[in-house]
Amino acid sequence: MKSNAQTSPKAYSYVRFSTPEQSRGDSKRRQMEKAERYADEHGLDLVDDSYMDLGVSAYRGRNKEAGALADFLQAVKDGVVEKGSYLLVESMDRISRERPRKAVRLLEDICESGIVLVTLGDGKVYTTGILDADPMAFMWAFMVAMRANEESETKAKRVREAWGKKKANAAAEGRPMTMRVPAWLALKADRTGFDVLEDRASVVRRVFREADKGVGQHTIAHGLNRNGVETFGDGKRKAAFWHRSYVAKILGNPAVIGTMIPHETREVGGKRVRDALAPIPNYYPAIIPTAMFNRVNARKNGNNTPRMRATAGEVSNVLAGLASCPMCNSTMTRVNKGRKGGTPYLVCTKAKSGAECQYRQVNLEAVTAAIRHAGGRQLVFEVPSGDEGLDDERAALQAAWDGVSSSIENILTEIEEGNTSVALRRRLSGYEADLAAISEQLETIHERSKRASGRAIAKLVASLEKVLTNPNSTVTEINTTLRDAFARCVVDYRKGSLRFFWKQGGSPTDVHYSVEAEPTV
Repeated sequence: MKSNAQTSPKAYSYVRFSTPEQSRGDSKRRQMEKAERYADEHGLDLVDDSYMDLGVSAYRGRNKEAGALADFLQAVKDGVVEKGSYLLVESMDRISRERPRKAVRLLEDICESGIVLVTLGDGKVYTTGILDADPMAFMWAFMVAMRANEESETKAKRVREAWGKKKANAAAEGRPMTMRVPAWLALKADRTGFDVLEDRASVVRRVFREADKGVGQHTIAHGLNRNGVETFGDGKRKAAFWHRSYVAKILGNPAVIGTMIPHETREVGGKRVRDALAPIPNYYPAIIPTAMFNRVNARKNGNNTPRMRATAGEVSNVLAGLASCPMCNSTMTRVNKGRKGGTPYLVCTKAKSGAECQYRQVNLEAVTAAIRHAGGRQLVFEVPSGDEGLDDERAALQAAWDGVSSSIENILTEIEEGNTSVALRRRLSGYEADLAAISEQLETIHERSKRASGRAIAKLVASLEKVLTNPNSTVTEINTTLRDAFARCVVDYRKGSLRFFWKQGGSPTDVHYSVEAEPTV
């Protein structure tokens, strides 16, 4: 394959298939080989990090809203993918199976952004020039889109009819509709019914017995973890320990009394919505008496004490979705010391559930203050550029800045304690001049990094700078910006450090916070 990046236009392959069955077949290999062959024959530089939507349907346009195609379109908009680049797809229906006018509109949007679209199956090339000059090219794209949409409509109709028949058989004969079953059951080998997994069913019965006695969901989860009761699930779907939320899910699931509630899926505003249908009683083997189920849920639904929540639409934890425990890597969550107006803390969810980890409370207000304080300089200035030389140079300057700042603080402390030596003040002036020079060099590195990193990183830096230097930014705004920039943040209470890991890689950034008032439990 030719790969002269200076003379050859870049090409990106887009691979999509919408079902797990296709992933086990030949779809991915076939699409990739066609892209490689086309790039080789036309002297294109096929970029390795091509875009794949494996198991995403184009029927309702979900691939262009959330998926690899959406990432590609955003990369084009940000300038990461250059104008004049090629997007290679097997056929028009790979990018859209929506109604023809919407599919053609997407084709126009791609071409108008400066991208050359190639459909490998029929060898068609689409650009704004071709679409403007050749009406038949436009008509051909429209006809292909019409055929693809009709095929998807027919398939969707057949699937709905098949599921309707399965639901009717389930209601009339108790025949299993699907292989998916509750965690305490298993589908019989001949698929005519269900077997009860007694070891798991006994756990479910224990949960209901304790709930029926008035034991809280958190306490039930804590007891299961303390006793070493194995969680449900397999492989990656198996939780490390019991959560209150899963206990609540078991208590509210009518499958424990044998009732199955089928659902119907529909599209609303581009999103899937599941509607509950009429319940099917006696579909599963019952493992809990109906009276106990009704008693537990009546008590639960009648509880007038709501769980503590942030104001609707607002985040109350600046590190929500980012904070992780330094001991076990589990998520850290916000808790309040007191029911109302208490001090907020971050705690490890594993320790909170009674599993094996140290229960340590980290003062969330101290963490928030540290992030606000560091935001104007440290977090903004330390965005990795992707240029190792620049990043190393910045790291050395940052270390020098920290050292000089520490020396200035020591001298100021001596002066406050009564040392008025002229030599001491001379040293202070020298350090202050050094600090100003280092700050100027850091500013230069900062500007060089933005130029070297491309528009996508420059946009991230601008967003960080705008939000983190504004004292009026809300917790929600700061959290949103941090989640755009970082993959996670290790809250290391042993060192009083917040270690931020950048999404684009590079060295993590450490921000220190006050640990003076942190209680240990």
